[in-house]
Amino acid sequence: MSDPQRAFFDERAEGWEQRCYPAETRARLADLVDGLEFSEVSTLLDLGAGTGVLYPDLRRALGPSTRILALDISHAMLRQGADKPWQPGDLRIQGTALALPLADASLDMVLCFAAFPHFSDSTQALTEMARVTRRGGQVVIAHLMSRDELREHHGRHHAVARDLLPTEAEMQDLFARAGMSSLEINDRPGLYLARGIAGCG
Repeated sequence: MSDPQRAFFDERAEGWEQRCYPAETRARLADLVDGLEFSEVSTLLDLGAGTGVLYPDLRRALGPSTRILALDISHAMLRQGADKPWQPGDLRIQGTALALPLADASLDMVLCFAAFPHFSDSTQALTEMARVTRRGGQVVIAHLMSRDELREHHGRHHAVARDLLPTEAEMQDLFARAGMSSLEINDRPGLYLARGIAGCG
C-alpha cells in the first residue's frame, strides 16, 4: 500500500468501526463469516484486518483453539483494535501484503476482507497469500459490496478512487498465476467473494 493510502487509513482509524460498521452492517459481517468454510483451520490470517472488525465473528465461528493472526499496514488501525478479546497466541502484526512476515505454508487459511483493492501489486499480494498457505488451504477475498458497488463507493474518496477489484477474468488469471485452483467467484449486490485452493494450481 502506498504512503497516501496508509495515511488515508491512519487518519481515519479513530471511530472507524462506529462510522463504517453500524449494527446492521455488523449483522451482515456475522452472516459473511457464517457462510465461510472453516474445516481443518487451526491458523488463520486476517489480512488487512484494520481494527479487527472481523475478529469477534471469527473467534465465535472458529472456537478457542484456532490461532488468528491480524495483519494490517496501518498501525493506527491496529491500535484501535487493542480492546478486542484477543486470546493468547493471537497476534496483531503491522506489515504489508506484498511481503508477509510469515513462513511458507504456515497457515490453513488467508481471509482478506475489504482490503484487496488497496494492495499496489495484486499479483504479488496473491503470490504471498498462496506462499504462506499450506497445500489445500484456502485463500478468500471478501467484501460486503459487489465489484460495481465497491467501484462507486471508492470513487467518492480521491485517495482510494483507483482501488478496484479485478474483473472476473483478471481474478481468475491472478489466482492461477499464484498457483491456486478451484477459484469460485460470487459477485452480486451486497457481496463479493473469491475463493481459491492453495498449492493445487
